[in-house]
Amino acid sequence: MMKKLPKIRTTLNKGVVIPSLVFIIGICLLAGIFPNLMGELLQKVKDFIFVNLNYIYIWSVTIFVIFLIYLMFSKYGNIRLGRNDSKPDYSFFSWISMLFAAGMGIGLMYFGVAEPMQHYSNPAFADGTPIQRAKVAEVYTFFHWGIHAWAIYGIVGLSLAYFTYRYRLPLSLRSCFYPLLKDKIKGKWGNVIDVFALCSTFFGITTSLGFGVVQINSGLQTLGVLPGTGFIYQVLIVVVLVSFSIFSAVSGVDKGIRILSNVNIISVLALLLFI
Repeated sequence: MMKKLPKIRTTLNKGVVIPSLVFIIGICLLAGIFPNLMGELLQKVKDFIFVNLNYIYIWSVTIFVIFLIYLMFSKYGNIRLGRNDSKPDYSFFSWISMLFAAGMGIGLMYFGVAEPMQHYSNPAFADGTPIQRAKVAEVYTFFHWGIHAWAIYGIVGLSLAYFTYRYRLPLSLRSCFYPLLKDKIKGKWGNVIDVFALCSTFFGITTSLGFGVVQINSGLQTLGVLPGTGFIYQVLIVVVLVSFSIFSAVSGVDKGIRILSNVNIISVLALLLFI
């Protein structure tokens, strides 16, 4: 008799992966086949959200900031995100480096310059003096990249860490809704939450990656490393960046992510101090 092979344990959730792949691939195919139509449609969706729902975003993020400040100074700020006797696994420098690399990453390199210029040249502020427009541009940019942006990261990260390490729930966004859904997070409602989180994360990362690749390609051309800014060169840059990301993720937090994050923050400090 043939010996029965042991069952391979996996964390793959088909209820999350398959719907996410269908949606992501579907959107990519539609954008590639009908670029103008999809561009108009997505622009209308964006305009609707910006015009009709912008107050929800502003108030939500402001509430996040207030809530986190409250947690800092209240008794809840003493709760450890782990066992009561647990100690930090990483130094403060490594922790800050990983936060910076994951929270800002390539987006800051592009939008740190592009966003203030975009706000400054916006026709909506054309009536102001150059100084007024510059101040408005800095205010908008700081709102997108300052305390309010980190408050969003903080709320999500805190929720994931709390319910994962205190309640021993899966490290996924569905666990953050445990107080509301209880055991329903293990079923279809949990899958819906994770599908939304996965698709949102994918398109958010690819947008930042796309802008960053164009900037890197332009910089390498200026330095004479690459002869042009064509599609092939940008594909090669994507392959290199994605390869580093995969290597970092596969190596784990202790090796790849921590080391690359430390190198990243040291490089940033060196550029700021010596260039």
